[in-house]
Amino acid sequence: MSILYQEGFDPALIARQEAIFHTANGYVGVRASLEEGVPEGVKSIRGTYLNGFYNLRPIAYGEKLYGFPDEQEVMPGVADAQTIRLNVGDELFSPFTGTLEHYSRTLDMDAGVSTRNITWRTEKGATVRLTIDRLASWAEPALFLIRYRVESVDYEGALTFESTLSGEVRAYADPTDPRVAPLAVRHLAVEKAERREDVEVLTLKTLNAQQRMACAVGHRLNGRPAGRLSAQVRPGEAIVLEKWCAFRDSRRAADPAQAAFDILERAMAEPIDAWFARQRAAVSAFWDRARVEIRGDEALQSAIDFSLYQLMQSAGRDALSSVAAKGLSGEGYEGHYFWDTEIYIFPFFLLTDAARARELLRFRHGILPGAKAHARVMGHARGALYPWRTIAGRECSSYYPTGSAQYHINADVAGAVLQYWHLSGDIRFMAECGAEVLVETALLWLDVGHMNGDKFEIHSVTGPDEYTLLVDNNYYTNVGARANLIGAVRVMRALTEAGLADGVIAKTGVTPAELDAFEDAARRMLLPYDEERGIYAQDDSFLRKKVLPIADIPRDQFPLLLNRHPLFLSRHQVLKQADAVLAHFLHEEGVDEGAMRRTYDYYEPLTTHDSSLSPCIHGIMAARLGDMDKAMAYFRETARLDLDDTHLNTADGLHTANLGGVYLSVVMGFAGLRIGEEGVSLCPQLPGGLEGYAFSFLVGDSRVRCEVGREGCQLTLLEGPPARLRVYGEGVLVTGTYRFPVRSK
Repeated sequence: MSILYQEGFDPALIARQEAIFHTANGYVGVRASLEEGVPEGVKSIRGTYLNGFYNLRPIAYGEKLYGFPDEQEVMPGVADAQTIRLNVGDELFSPFTGTLEHYSRTLDMDAGVSTRNITWRTEKGATVRLTIDRLASWAEPALFLIRYRVESVDYEGALTFESTLSGEVRAYADPTDPRVAPLAVRHLAVEKAERREDVEVLTLKTLNAQQRMACAVGHRLNGRPAGRLSAQVRPGEAIVLEKWCAFRDSRRAADPAQAAFDILERAMAEPIDAWFARQRAAVSAFWDRARVEIRGDEALQSAIDFSLYQLMQSAGRDALSSVAAKGLSGEGYEGHYFWDTEIYIFPFFLLTDAARARELLRFRHGILPGAKAHARVMGHARGALYPWRTIAGRECSSYYPTGSAQYHINADVAGAVLQYWHLSGDIRFMAECGAEVLVETALLWLDVGHMNGDKFEIHSVTGPDEYTLLVDNNYYTNVGARANLIGAVRVMRALTEAGLADGVIAKTGVTPAELDAFEDAARRMLLPYDEERGIYAQDDSFLRKKVLPIADIPRDQFPLLLNRHPLFLSRHQVLKQADAVLAHFLHEEGVDEGAMRRTYDYYEPLTTHDSSLSPCIHGIMAARLGDMDKAMAYFRETARLDLDDTHLNTADGLHTANLGGVYLSVVMGFAGLRIGEEGVSLCPQLPGGLEGYAFSFLVGDSRVRCEVGREGCQLTLLEGPPARLRVYGEGVLVTGTYRFPVRSK
């Protein structure tokens, strides 16, 4: 059973629990706010979000220079359909009044349902039990349901419900924290409110982006249509209010109001229990292909179940959307998509759900025109430069040193395309979408880089470490650019041999001479290396800077981005997150084992892990280097980050990339899975403290299960043709069951 359970009512935890217990399906996300609301002064971030739906907000600058974006895409909270107020006689239910005899929250990750269970005694002494279930349908992405059951223990009289649909929503804001919006503005206004039979339909329009969304709401009381939401109850009896909500937006429907109404009408033609049964079936199918089993530690099993479930809730279901930094659980980073998706989240879908992985790549292909326009603004005549943070294709960062300067995002996107190609061999997709992305991103490297003597160099960029700004020859960027260039050439050759290259050439205008230039630049790419230390330098200047003794800084001064000026940080050897270490995780081919180990040992004590993207990478590389105790410690930190709120901002939304990092820690850390030109390779290890682990993964049209335990490792072909893998460097054809001993580094 995959159940997250928390008992007890603590007003200080409401905002955090709204994120942890939220319900979503990749399109609609609803924070687990209290239906009855909270008193003024209690922190609650009440929000409902639609993936890929956005408003435009003007960006104000004290000094605006050429190329700075004028406006920012922002994911707004949309129509609020959560509110249900219950009156027991003349007393309004609230956990802040009367007596709470029991209060608990449950996230049932087998059923796909979030629940509150409450036993409440009114001030007059009447007792009722509430069971409030929420579901964001995985079968019909537009549908959100609330089933509100009230059972009388000793009360006889009237129960009255007040259920509302509101367009009065504002963004959550904190002007002191760059990770959330600075101003609590309204992003939408009510365009039309109407009633169609017993259904309320509310249409909102964004204030600047000229987009519309609609929500249609219907009710049933004890399974029957209800106009008046009240009933008489006696002890032992129960009344059930069903609230049915359908959402649609103008990016996906020409008439969102009609589309929402039609979806709701079709949904309500069936009993609500049918939708709960469909949810369980859809979630069961997800777990069949995605579950990672941890043997010997129930807390870690619960944490990894939570992580994978939230990844599925967060990921876009169409080419108009991707995975926001906070998924659909909150407004942190204003709903923007980053490079996090390709590096930390995409591999999970690639190995478990090829269709969803393709949609994530189609999203990047869909915003390619915006990436090309961004490249022109940045002064590049050819190629595309993907924005650092975006929703529909615009660069939404107003601080270019840690925004547009992160050119590595091109290599990150290209790397995801290449992983898909290496795993699937889907040449039709490459001809349709993938190769165009590879070529356009590769063309940019020719323009941003240049030859300096016999080396190809890339200057004035920022790597993943956002505490080190605008450097020359960032190792991560250069090694990623090299892979991008080589990959583009090899895919174009494969398409040429298959007679499928003409379309890509027509769209990109790439010439044979440019393809030759890709190869030459890759061959001559400067990868900075410090001979004295025997390590890869993060960039040309990093190792010449003064070391910042982070061990001497009080813990309440972290994260440093909130307590130190960016220039102060950039002048020191200090890292926000893994940089060269991340490069070795992604691009270990040809790297000397000793240099990789020395590089890890050098940068680890300089890394603050102020970014949630960092601990999992250090754990994966610790496993790669054979330090399983350290790998296990980082895995525990990664797995519990949101559940224990170790970064103290889970209330703003879950750290979705870190959730992907939980999966990577097992599959690519402990099991050593890698995807390269030769396909999938495995180097399983078993850390102390675990009895074993197991997961399944895709290899082309096949699915293989990997089980690792004290007795050894077993690979089993679950479906599809025989799967060809490499295990500890040796080729293996898995036709049934293949067993082998686990090796240690």
